[in-house]
Amino acid sequence: MRVLHVLHSLDQRYGGPLRAVLDLSARSIALGLDAEVLGFGPLSIPDNPFPPELIHELPIGFPRRYGYCPGLRTWTDVNLARFDGVILHGMWLYPNWTLLKACNRANVPYICFPHGMLDPWSIFGQGRFKAAKKTLYWLLRERSIFRNASAVFFTTERERRLAQETFVLPAISFVVVPYGVDGPHDAPPAPARPELHIPANRKVALFLGRVHPKKNVDFLIKAWAQAKLDPSWLLIVAGSAEPEYRKVLEALAKQCDVQKQVRFVGSVAGTDKSYLLGRASWFLLPSKQENFGIAVLEALNAGCPVAISDQVYLADSFHDKSEILPVNLDAWVEFLRDRMPDERHRQTIIRLDREYLIPKFSIGVVTRNWAETITDVFADAAKSRILEKS
Repeated sequence: MRVLHVLHSLDQRYGGPLRAVLDLSARSIALGLDAEVLGFGPLSIPDNPFPPELIHELPIGFPRRYGYCPGLRTWTDVNLARFDGVILHGMWLYPNWTLLKACNRANVPYICFPHGMLDPWSIFGQGRFKAAKKTLYWLLRERSIFRNASAVFFTTERERRLAQETFVLPAISFVVVPYGVDGPHDAPPAPARPELHIPANRKVALFLGRVHPKKNVDFLIKAWAQAKLDPSWLLIVAGSAEPEYRKVLEALAKQCDVQKQVRFVGSVAGTDKSYLLGRASWFLLPSKQENFGIAVLEALNAGCPVAISDQVYLADSFHDKSEILPVNLDAWVEFLRDRMPDERHRQTIIRLDREYLIPKFSIGVVTRNWAETITDVFADAAKSRILEKS
C-alpha cells in the first residue's frame, strides 16, 4: 500500500507534525506501508530519516498564510492515482480544500489529521476575530473536507474528545494514533555549535520547541524570576521564534532582571539537540495547549525529567507522582524554587516517568500501530467503494 502525506510546511523550525510523520513513515516501509510526502518549501530538516526523493516540494504563492500553491492541482492530476490513500495534516489552508476535490476526481480516499487544530483553545482561545474566521471557514469549506473523509486521526484521547466540543463533526471513524520515541542515545560530549557549550558549573532547565505564545515562554520567564533561583541555574530557550516575539521575551527577561540566567539559542537539531537534552537537569513545558508533546518523550528518552502543564495532553499518560502542573504562576514558582533543585526528587521522577511512559510509546510499538491503522482504514475504504459500484 502507498499513501501520500500532505503537510503544510517542510521546515522543521516551524514545528508541527513533520518530524514525526517522516520518522514513522520511514520505519513503516519495513511493515509494507510505503509513503511519499507532499509539502511546501523550503525543505529544511536536519538528519532527515526519510528518502529525500520521496519528498515533493512545491512553492507557495500568494497569499502565503493561506498556503496557496498554483502548481498543486497540476501535481495532483498527474500523481494522485498512484496512491491508495491520502492523509491531510492540519487544517484551515488551501491545500486540504484542493486535495478534497482532487481525491474526489481520482476516487482516492483520505484521512483528516487535525493535530490539535480542532481543540476549543485553538478555535476559541485566541480572540474573537480568529474564532469568527475559523467558524466561517468551517461552515464554508472545512466541514465538507471532514464529511468526505474515511477517518479522523488524533494523537491523544483528550484531543479526540475535545475536538467534538467545537463543531458538530460528521459521523465517521475517530481514531487515536499516538507518536513514539526511539531508544535512548548517548548524549554527545559537546555541541556542534560552540556557542551552545554550557560550563560544568551551570545547572540547566531547558525549554525546547517552537517559541510561540501558546507555549507560554513569557509565563515561564515570570515564574523563573519569582522563584529567585541560585545564580548557577540557567534557563535555555531553544527553538525558532518570530523576531518580534523573541524581542518581547528578551525584553521581559531584562525587565524581570533574569537576563543573565535566560539564554535564547534559536532552533537546534541533531547533535546540538541531543547535547542540550543530555545536559539539562529538567525539561520545562508550560504550554496553554499541546495536543501531544513529542519533545516531552524525547526528553525522557534522553534521561531528562520533565515538568509540564496539565494542558499538554500527553500528561494524561503520566502517573500521579509526575510533575504535571496547572497553568498557574504560584504552582510553577513553587516547583522551580522547591523541587527542581532537589537532586533526589529529580532522580526519583526520571526513574518513575521513564518506567511508566517509555514502554507505552516506544517507536516499535507506535510504528506497528501507525502502519496497521492506516492500512486498515484505506483497505476498508477501498472495499466500501467496490460495494458502492456493485
